[in-house]
Amino acid sequence: MCRWLAYCGKPIPMSGLLSDPEHSLLQQSRQAIQTQYTVNGDGVGVGWYSGDSIEPGLYRDTRAAWNDENVESLSRHVHSGLFLAHVRAVTRGSVGRVNTHPFRMGRWLFQHNGDVGGWDKLHKDIDQLIDPEFYCQRKGQTDSETLFALAMTRGLQDDPASAINEMIREVESLRSRHDVDDPFRMSIAVSDGESLWAARYSSNGDTPTLYWGQGLSLASADGEIFRLHEHSTVVVSEPLDKEQHSWETVPDSSLLHVADGVLSVSPLQP
Repeated sequence: MCRWLAYCGKPIPMSGLLSDPEHSLLQQSRQAIQTQYTVNGDGVGVGWYSGDSIEPGLYRDTRAAWNDENVESLSRHVHSGLFLAHVRAVTRGSVGRVNTHPFRMGRWLFQHNGDVGGWDKLHKDIDQLIDPEFYCQRKGQTDSETLFALAMTRGLQDDPASAINEMIREVESLRSRHDVDDPFRMSIAVSDGESLWAARYSSNGDTPTLYWGQGLSLASADGEIFRLHEHSTVVVSEPLDKEQHSWETVPDSSLLHVADGVLSVSPLQP
């Protein structure tokens, strides 16, 4: 499974989370702990928002994150108050830039960790549920980008919570119709540049890990401390340092929302 993070708060250099902490996302690309995929070397991507454009900036490449000097350099020079980052371990779709997270449609970004079980049986039917407006914006072959297009079809731009629930409901309905036993497992992050949503769900209880922290003090590998603003929020697949007591677990089947420094967690209702 992949590793990802999302940040919403006071603008910071993205390297403050991508590379500086002692168990940073770039470190997790080569030595993740809370997953069977210790190495996540099938690509790296960063999407960020700034005041310069409504559409987010996007950098994606197929190189392993630890071998991509561009992403580390870029992250030290770009300051952002809302960004998503992802290191990939392939489960669906080939290794390719178009299959590397985050995915972008207009001002929206989306990233995913997990797997749609029974994908070979389901993906044709899921494709038929997607509005042509969003179907034509899909560039790759992953289940992840397809989930994004389905959520956009179900009204992500108007009511993200409802759209995410409906996306899950559609996939589960098709799993039942096709008698698929393999589970649907996901943690996702999605943003429009103003708010951040993250969700954690699985059909069998074996749900990908997901944590959040607010106002964190993060230790670097050399012992220096990087302090975030008290209302700045980080959401991660696994903690970025050894002080795991500072992190809160996102409950299974839950939706997290962050806007203007206010965080809420509510049950999913697919």
